[in-house]
Order: sequence, then C-alpha cells, then structure tokens
Amino acid sequence: MTVYAVTMVRDEADIIEATVRNIAAQVHHVIVADNGSTDGTRDILADLARDIGIDVVDDPERGYWQSRKITALAHRAGDMGADWIVPFDADEVWYCPHGPIADHLAGVGPSCFVASAAVYDHVSSSLDPADPNPVTRISWRHVEPLPLPKVACRWRPDLNVHQGNHGADYGGMTPAAVPLLVVRHFPYRSAEQFVRKVRNGSEAYRATDLPADVGAHWRQWGDILDRDGEEAVADIYRRWFWRQDPTRKARRDGEILPRLIFDPAPCAA
Repeated sequence: MTVYAVTMVRDEADIIEATVRNIAAQVHHVIVADNGSTDGTRDILADLARDIGIDVVDDPERGYWQSRKITALAHRAGDMGADWIVPFDADEVWYCPHGPIADHLAGVGPSCFVASAAVYDHVSSSLDPADPNPVTRISWRHVEPLPLPKVACRWRPDLNVHQGNHGADYGGMTPAAVPLLVVRHFPYRSAEQFVRKVRNGSEAYRATDLPADVGAHWRQWGDILDRDGEEAVADIYRRWFWRQDPTRKARRDGEILPRLIFDPAPCAA
C-alpha cells in the first residue's frame, strides 16, 4: 500500500518546512506545487527536495482552482503508483492518533474510499513563546473542530477532489468517509502573514470565475485591503485571530469567542 501526499503552496516560508517534514515522515512520497512564491518558499522546497526527496513542480496559473489543481496532483501521484492520496495545505499538520498515516490507511477496508480528518484551528496569543516555527509556537487551539473535515482519498482514475479538500467523488458518486485522521490548522500566524495571505488569496480568487460565495471571506478582506490598506487588514487579525488571554472567553462585536485549550500539535518529523 503506497500513500502519497500532495499540496499546492504560495508564500508559506514560515511554516512550509515544518508541515512538509511532518507529512513526509508519515507517507511514502510528497508532491508540492509551488504557485509563484516570492518569499523564499520555493528555495525551502528545493532544499527539502534534496534532503528528503520530495517532488517539487511549478504552477504558473494564478487562479485559485484548488479542486482542479489538487485533482491533477492526485492523478500524477496515481500514475506514480499511489494507492491513497492525502491532499494537505501548507498550514496543516496531519496525523493519525494511533501511528503513521500510511500504516493506518493500509488497514482501511477495500470498500472504503475516503478517510476524513477532523480539523482544529490553532490561534496565536500573548502567551506564545519567541519561536520562529509556528507549529511549535502556537499551542493554543479551539476545543471543537471546524464544521467541515478534510479528506484522504483512495486512488482511482475517476477521483475528483473537491475545493478546499473537504470531500471527494468518483465519477460523480460521493462515498461515505471513515473518520480516522486529525489536522491541526495554523492559518493566521501574525499580522504580517495575515495581510500577505489576504492579498494572495483575494487575487487568486479574483483570477477565477468561481461563484462569489466560494472564498467569500478572502474576497471581502481583499476589498478591505484595497479600500482601507494593510493596517485595516492587520486590525482584523488582531481583533479576531489573536488572543490576549486564550484561557478566557472574548467578546467581539457582540459575538462570544470561546476559550482555547493548550494542546501542542504532535509532529512526526
């Protein structure tokens, strides 16, 4: 049983080495498509290719056609001999609570085509240590997982991975998923990184003809960036995605943000 992990990245220099090394330690091979990074991500990937043997390809298409691009990478992996595909994002730490991902996917029965992963968001706070690695620095997370899981998919020539890696179908048929994996998600890691992510995300969605509700928050934040500038977007990060005291609930515009728990992400690398 051969397991490949695939991802598409752009400007994730602060976290990409940690997440790629983590997934590479748990699967048989990793394919990364770099989407024109300008912050040093491409150089880090080149170093990882020499060090641990990942495949790095260049993706010049600026539009955020994630479903199409990840599906193409999954087909590339299938052509290379993959039995299972783990589509991961550059800001995600994937694991199985009971051991390496590849070992447990090998034990999934042949009638099951999709394994789901519960996703827990980590949040920066004033209690974070001075550590350049966000995976080891940002140890406070939400208690409850996000509403939508991520998925790993058994390879078949008619595999189609959905936008966001939240599901998959085979020739239009969407199979039930077996819960097996966990993802620790580190989407917003500093005000500077958040501004860059908003700029890249809004530009990437504007370069597609996807429906307006797909990536709506990136489009909305991009409008704020264009209209009000970087500091306005940085304020969004500080107000909603950073906590002064993660042990306590916070109130934002009448909304109660739940307390966080201290639970560092396990990392296989």
